[in-house]
Amino acid sequence: MNDTVLTASPVLVIGTGLLGTSIALRLRRAGVEVHIEDASPVAAALARDLGAGTLEPVSAPSIVVVAIPPDVTAGAVASALERFPDAVVTDVASVKDKIAAALERHPGFERWVGSHPMAGKERSGAIAADADLFVGRPWVLTPNERTSQAAVGTIRTLAVDMGASVSMLSAAEHDHAVALVSHMPQLMSSLVAAALRDAPAEALDLAGQGLRDVTRIAESDPLLWTSIINGNRTEIANVLRGISARLGALVVTLDRESGLDRISSVIADGNKGVARIPGKHGGARTSYAEVIVLIPDQPGMLGRLFAEIGELGINIEDLEMEHSARQQVGRVIVKVNPHQGLPLERGLEQKGWQVVRSESPKPLVIAIDGPSGSGKSTVAKRVARELGLSYLNTGAMYRAATWWAMHEGIDLDDADSVLAATQSMPLSIDLAPDNQRFMCADHDITAAIRTSEVAKVVSKLAVNLGVRAEMVRMQQAIIAEETTASGHSQGRGIVAEGRDITTVVAADAPVRVLLTASEEARLARRAKENLGAADQAAIAATRDEVLRRDRDDSTVINFTVAEDGVTTIDSSALGIDEVVAAVIALIPEGYRD
Repeated sequence: MNDTVLTASPVLVIGTGLLGTSIALRLRRAGVEVHIEDASPVAAALARDLGAGTLEPVSAPSIVVVAIPPDVTAGAVASALERFPDAVVTDVASVKDKIAAALERHPGFERWVGSHPMAGKERSGAIAADADLFVGRPWVLTPNERTSQAAVGTIRTLAVDMGASVSMLSAAEHDHAVALVSHMPQLMSSLVAAALRDAPAEALDLAGQGLRDVTRIAESDPLLWTSIINGNRTEIANVLRGISARLGALVVTLDRESGLDRISSVIADGNKGVARIPGKHGGARTSYAEVIVLIPDQPGMLGRLFAEIGELGINIEDLEMEHSARQQVGRVIVKVNPHQGLPLERGLEQKGWQVVRSESPKPLVIAIDGPSGSGKSTVAKRVARELGLSYLNTGAMYRAATWWAMHEGIDLDDADSVLAATQSMPLSIDLAPDNQRFMCADHDITAAIRTSEVAKVVSKLAVNLGVRAEMVRMQQAIIAEETTASGHSQGRGIVAEGRDITTVVAADAPVRVLLTASEEARLARRAKENLGAADQAAIAATRDEVLRRDRDDSTVINFTVAEDGVTTIDSSALGIDEVVAAVIALIPEGYRD
């Protein structure tokens, strides 16, 4: 947050727990006049002493923030609306639908804006508060048709001043979302941790970082979480029923000592789910190179490691630490951009650090983009074949979605209906480079998606931003699966080609190529591919399809100029063997057999 904020003074914060005090501290740091209240005089005094604000009463606050447990939030909001008839009131409770239902008949309803910052800690109370708690985190607003737009603007400004990223959802949408991403994980973590209550000490001595990761949030406040879970019990119960059904089926499989396919599908489905979780800064999920360093359990060693990584000019994107019981050494897993993995390993070894090297080659992702007719498909298939990798044509996925929408009778100009059809499309793809087959609802559509009828209208889906976002999620899930042992290539990797691939879908791939060619060369290649000839008549017949598709796609994605880290290869005067060799030559060490 900048020192100058737009939130008007004064602000009243009711509730001096973690969230309330953190909000107050950030506003106070920016010079906003903040008044605080709490049912507990001791808690209020602690927040005051931490610098969160004054306990002096306020007569006309511009904003009231109610930051108390969900089961008492509605009453406190109603009271605030009555006490301060000119104030905008928000709450930060983690459930919204019940609160909205309780307040809907209140005469001040239009001045209330439900909100929920998606931030927290295992520790609660003012003592754990942090003025930077919300920086870069989502902050959901849940207005409805009766909410004043001026009030929404006021609370949006408050959230932005907290450093948060604002999202707008209905109360019901919010409650379903948090049941999935917050409330269910809390319960599952607690259930796993509860299973350890009577575990023998010698078993717990074997615990690794995986167990610590799963149980980290199990230390949360039982009273607070009882209130949260109770407030969203219906949505949480629905989520848990699905988990319970899958868990029950897995238990049956284990009891019968058969059904390895079911076990494999549980792990594979987990891979797909993880692949959909947004990555750093809320963007596309990123796969980093992991460098494992053994570090002595001595003062200053971690600081030295960080300093020497900085001296190598390498940025740490993420970090994990693992500790073994009764060992005087730990493992630091440093995550960096893929092309920096090998330089980091070598640099740290030269500085005397012990780096744990993997004996097996790392999974490889090769991303190839470029305009129509540049040879992406031909090159990608050849590279995949020579390296024994999977192959994905992302452009064909757009064609498949177009075929499906047409098959279902969807108006391709109805963006919402097309998106819904894409999300429900029963598509399966054979990722073998020599036999790329597309199946949809038991139809083999491999040939159908190459017809002129599909080609003429596929751009309507390609420029639909909702469809593009859904496609990106699908493509990233496929790539994630093909870089684990569950994929066709046994986790060796994939060659993916098409729009978005180097900039959005696989922006972290160790090999990213922008394949270009002159307009003449591209038209001749596409004419020969589609019509079997490259004479003037065939080129003329192909011109509109190629140039129009590029023109349409260029409105939503850049595929003509290489971004940082992307290598441009001009194939105008090169043979296929030369282009394939050039792509393979870009593969960093550590990714080859």
